[in-house]
Amino acid sequence: MAVNEMKLPKAEQKLQVKAGEVEAVATFILGDEDHTLGNALRHVIMQTAGTEFCGYSVPHPSEPFVHVRVQTDGSQTASAMLKKGLTELSSACTVMEDAFDKSMEEFEAQQMAER
Repeated sequence: MAVNEMKLPKAEQKLQVKAGEVEAVATFILGDEDHTLGNALRHVIMQTAGTEFCGYSVPHPSEPFVHVRVQTDGSQTASAMLKKGLTELSSACTVMEDAFDKSMEEFEAQQMAER
């Protein structure tokens, strides 16, 4: 079996929250996720007003978790900021999917016209 064929074990929990001393700070542990979601989510949250810090880490490549640390300026809770970031990221993915589908339809129509 090749290295890239290795299957990671499934996470027991999809979400764990390690709250900070105040509601504006928390670490969210997302199960069955990796750098793909971690980096995209970090980028979106950092672009959101009220965010002081957002970072992520994958503790070990063989563990099915990504840790996302969120710190706000206190105007929102860290949980609210995570939810806002996930909603914004989902919207961006929908826009990209729609643009891809439209381009694919145009491409296929052009291919059929050339035959």
